[in-house]
Amino acid sequence: MRRGGRVIIILFLLTLLIGGVSFCLSYEEKHQQNKMTDLIGEQSGVTVNIQAESSSSPTNTPTVTPTMTPTPSPTNTPTPTPTNTPTPTPSPTPSPTPTPVVIDITISAAGDVTLGVNQKQKYKGSFDEYYDIYGEDYFLEAVTDVFSVDDFTIVNLEGVLTNSDNIRTTKEWNMRGRPEYARILQNASVEAVSLGNNHIMDYQWEGVNDTFQNVTEHGMEYAISSPWGDKYGMYETSKGIKIGFVSVNEYYDGKNVYKWLEEGYHELREQGADLMLACMHWGGDKVYEPEPEQTALGHWLVDLGYNLVLGCHPHVIQGIEYYNGAYIVHSMGNFCYGGSLNPSDKDSMIFQQKFTFVDGVLQEETRIRAIPCRLSSIDWRNDFRPMLLDGEKAKEWVSHLNQYSERYGLVFNEEGYLMSTEE
Repeated sequence: MRRGGRVIIILFLLTLLIGGVSFCLSYEEKHQQNKMTDLIGEQSGVTVNIQAESSSSPTNTPTVTPTMTPTPSPTNTPTPTPTNTPTPTPSPTPSPTPTPVVIDITISAAGDVTLGVNQKQKYKGSFDEYYDIYGEDYFLEAVTDVFSVDDFTIVNLEGVLTNSDNIRTTKEWNMRGRPEYARILQNASVEAVSLGNNHIMDYQWEGVNDTFQNVTEHGMEYAISSPWGDKYGMYETSKGIKIGFVSVNEYYDGKNVYKWLEEGYHELREQGADLMLACMHWGGDKVYEPEPEQTALGHWLVDLGYNLVLGCHPHVIQGIEYYNGAYIVHSMGNFCYGGSLNPSDKDSMIFQQKFTFVDGVLQEETRIRAIPCRLSSIDWRNDFRPMLLDGEKAKEWVSHLNQYSERYGLVFNEEGYLMSTEE
């Protein structure tokens, strides 16, 4: 019994053990199925209902009935209307202010120039002898540096350049130089000559025409209005400024010069002259004050529109006048003067004026200088070699000019620069 009882007990325990193991396996299988179903439902959005068969049939798979969840209709999100951002207007780039075009023009002028001799002189000590000894550059060598740096140099050529012997016998003094003497002016940077004077006809028409030809062939402009010729001068500087000039002999031709001066003025202005010069042969011989007719004519020229009036013939210096915006140089005296071996008054000058153009318009402000000179480098005679003065000689010279110009309210310093202008 005991042995049999133990066998029964052992069998019972085995049965219980097997049953427990089977229950655990069945429970685990169901648990895994439920997890799988839940996972499928979460991923597909379907609700799953599980109906179990009889718990006594552990091998049957539960039936899954999917419940469809309606898909929500998509909401149409309105497309935003693009906002037009205004394009900023660029600020205009300011145009650069143009730089004004400024042109300065310096004009130099000198008085009576006689390259040669008068018919009464002997060869010894004459201009001709000095030329043969010293050559053509000797005469104006000391002033060439002044003429070469300006824009325009003009002198009064008093006498003809010809080989003609056809002298005008009705005259007391006849001035003549060799044709090659034109190189003296050319080498010294003289651009123009005035020929409206009382010596252009000293050797008749042959002398007149030879002078015109020789001056032109040596690159110089000239002007003359008289019974012996009628030509207005025009010179264009390297800066593009045109200088017109008219030359008359009021000393001989009197009131006739008004017509020539007026016609010449208008003709040259029509040809584009930017500056106008009147070259006047007027006044009394060796007289230090202008004559009333001379003053009246000078004022008329300025009122007409001439920018500068240059006087010659008295053979001495006269005062400088400022009238209605322009200068009147009443007489510049002799300069390189072969007509006399020993003039009593050797004072001479180079008159300079600087004109300024801004964008082609002539400005009112001008600057002048009367450069102190003597017509000879020695005092005791004429060596035909004008010199610039300095030191005490320059002071003395300026004192003379200030004395002559006092009536016009102009005062010059020791170097010849204008110090004051009193209307």
